[in-house]
Amino acid sequence: MADLARIRNEELARILHQLAWSPERLAREVNLVLPPGLAISQTAPYKWRDRGMVPRSPHDQAVCEVLSRAVGIAVTYEQLWGRMGSHRGAKALSARLLTDPWTADTAQIALHEAGLQVAPVRLTDLFRGDELARAAQHWSAPPPPLTGGSGALPVTADQLNDLQASCVGKRRLGRACGGGLVLESARAELAMVGKLLELGGYAEDEPLGRALYGAAGRLARLVGWAGADLGQEAAAQRAYVAALRAAHVAGEPQLAVSVVGSLAVQLTYYGAGRGLDPAQLLGSALAAAGATLAPQQRARQLGRLALAHGRNGDREAAEATADQAWTVLPRDAARAELAGLVGCAYLFLDDHKRARPLLTDAVAGLTAARARALLLVRLADSYRRTGDTGRAAAAADQARGLAAGMQSGLVARVLREFDGPRTGGGMQDS
Repeated sequence: MADLARIRNEELARILHQLAWSPERLAREVNLVLPPGLAISQTAPYKWRDRGMVPRSPHDQAVCEVLSRAVGIAVTYEQLWGRMGSHRGAKALSARLLTDPWTADTAQIALHEAGLQVAPVRLTDLFRGDELARAAQHWSAPPPPLTGGSGALPVTADQLNDLQASCVGKRRLGRACGGGLVLESARAELAMVGKLLELGGYAEDEPLGRALYGAAGRLARLVGWAGADLGQEAAAQRAYVAALRAAHVAGEPQLAVSVVGSLAVQLTYYGAGRGLDPAQLLGSALAAAGATLAPQQRARQLGRLALAHGRNGDREAAEATADQAWTVLPRDAARAELAGLVGCAYLFLDDHKRARPLLTDAVAGLTAARARALLLVRLADSYRRTGDTGRAAAAADQARGLAAGMQSGLVARVLREFDGPRTGGGMQDS
């Protein structure tokens, strides 16, 4: 931290006075939540309070978390550090996440935040209304200038290939074993890519630099997916925003649509957004993407859109969108994933006669254990609701066998809820 003109941090001083904490007490509490080797000195909080200095990451976010827990309400980054000025320490996105300029710099900030083990506590991390739908006009626009990339750390195509392969492997592992198995390693790798973007030398090779942002966006999407699988909705949405911003810098609107589709599935089942309609959100994203999607990509997103329409009870829109998805899907493409999405849409509409054959085909055709377990529970619920208790028990037992040892909060949740009142349709892997 640079030695700057003294500006007392009155907000930090007020909170410490309210808690009757000394700066030394704050240092001790912060050190309890920091990873090993990142402990701060007992005198550091004096500099924050009395000289207006802003700690670097992850200490800045750790202070927010510690004070939020102690006070009992969210203490935000902007509240605590924003008035000190960006020249006094680490930068952060505004609390609403989506309103900052869509630049390479803000993409790096979002990626950095998504990769933190200690994340800020913000009540606004759950999106309002059509904020994400409106964001489509940003991520679908031409990519911004590729600023930065003049660091001394070399970045090569081989390194990029290694990062891309690692992400694919983690994603495959997560689909088999659950998000809990890959979340921390994906976050750590995202933080590593963030360092490459910050310190790397790729300014002379713009395609390589933009591809590096694409790799970061896919890792952030994985972090969001894994977080959602563990029920960490706000953290997942923060990661999805980072993925959208990285996709924009990379010039990959098809990646952005995939991110929006993942979030739409989360919202379809658990409503982790205030006033946000997942069908409207994904419909806006598909319109913004235009013809950039390959046929199989478009079919997948249309299947997710049919699912959202089914959740809304809009039979006509769900059926029309499902028909469109089947028409778009190439004849030689695998059909199991789309069958699962459309089958779950029919479950939301209580059309068990049309849902069950599709779900059965999906379970037979999918290889990822997590998706199969989720669909089997939905299939079991369908059988039970129509009086076929024998097949319901068999499907549920098969799901439990697949779920044994799986690190998926979502799979555990739907299995726990199986004997309770039914609250929704089937769940397809996002």
